[in-house]
Amino acid sequence: IEPEIFDLVQYEMKRRKADGRWTSCTHPFSGRIFCGECSGVYGSKVWHSNTPHRAVVWQCNEKHRGQHCKTPHLYENEIQTAFVTAFNLVLGSRAEILEAYQEVMEALTDTADLDVETVRFQNELEVTMGLIRKAIDDNAQVAMDQDEYNRKYTDLCERYQAVQARLAELDEQRLERTAKRVKIKMFLEQLEARDTLVSEFDEELWYTTVDSVTVLHDKKMTFTFRDGRQVEISAEIWRAA
Repeated sequence: IEPEIFDLVQYEMKRRKADGRWTSCTHPFSGRIFCGECSGVYGSKVWHSNTPHRAVVWQCNEKHRGQHCKTPHLYENEIQTAFVTAFNLVLGSRAEILEAYQEVMEALTDTADLDVETVRFQNELEVTMGLIRKAIDDNAQVAMDQDEYNRKYTDLCERYQAVQARLAELDEQRLERTAKRVKIKMFLEQLEARDTLVSEFDEELWYTTVDSVTVLHDKKMTFTFRDGRQVEISAEIWRAA
């Protein structure tokens, strides 16, 4: 596994854990489609399973938990058609997108400032640990006022924990920027590889270009692509595609 892909997976795992919502990854749409009213995750449901009218639909999971959101259910072919329509609209601006993002991607995802701050706080961590050890040694060798010692020791420990917390924040920010770089890179590679309009749904294209989809009323969908670009597709547009 390439280091950047590994970082992207780690970031996605942390994001889902922090989100607190379990999502299956057995389907391309799993964990990618959200209700525009309550922000709930869309899940798949089978309707009329034992009849000739059996169909797989996607709807907000919160409807089964008492949430009365009015966003509609969607058939798989509707999501697929809307995605193809949205991607083709983006593809229409292919040249402009590639030119713009190749110039700014490094600026958007550069971690040099985080690296400098990390080194500074790592040094601070070492200094603080040295002071803690010295305080402990001094207390063991010389008779000291214990109240004063405890205050000094507590202050140093709090300082050490604060530095550790800041280093953890810097690591998280670095991971987020690295994941963003990978997402944009994957998106741009797909744009570079395609110079004609897409005619049918492609799972690989979906996985590498779509970050999320927000479902609105009247089966309107907002596609958020890996580079942060958003494209809103009304039912009238994707039905005509």
